[in-house]
Amino acid sequence: MSAHFLNQLGPKIKIANTVIEKELNNRFADLFKKYSLTGAQISLLVYLYDSKGRTITQKEIADTFVLSHPTIRGIVKRLEDNGLIATAHLKNDQRQIVLTLSEKGFDLLDENIEEIHAIMNKVNETIIAGLTETDVKQLERILNVIIRNF
Repeated sequence: MSAHFLNQLGPKIKIANTVIEKELNNRFADLFKKYSLTGAQISLLVYLYDSKGRTITQKEIADTFVLSHPTIRGIVKRLEDNGLIATAHLKNDQRQIVLTLSEKGFDLLDENIEEIHAIMNKVNETIIAGLTETDVKQLERILNVIIRNF
């Protein structure tokens, strides 16, 4: 890779995303050996867990996590194959797929939610290590602008 390439913001953001994702995947791998879940899969499960009582569609997940339909479909399929979520069609719109935690998925999250949050917090602490509170607020603001730009 050329030095010029690494001086551009896009590649640096991608590299940061990759190292953060690897760290989350490594930490979660120990916790969920039986299922070999990725950070993205666990994030989806936590989102469903935290959204108890609300109807969550696959489209909402795709929009929230800014994932393409094929990507979210793959994540959903793997979680469904593991018996951790269930899918159904929205009654008033058959095109919309509703996602819910299965009993097995809910129990898995319920048993591990504190550890999941601890891992996420630890990774967040690593992300902001060496930054001041002002730096962190600026970084959040800048990331929000970048996300809105797309």
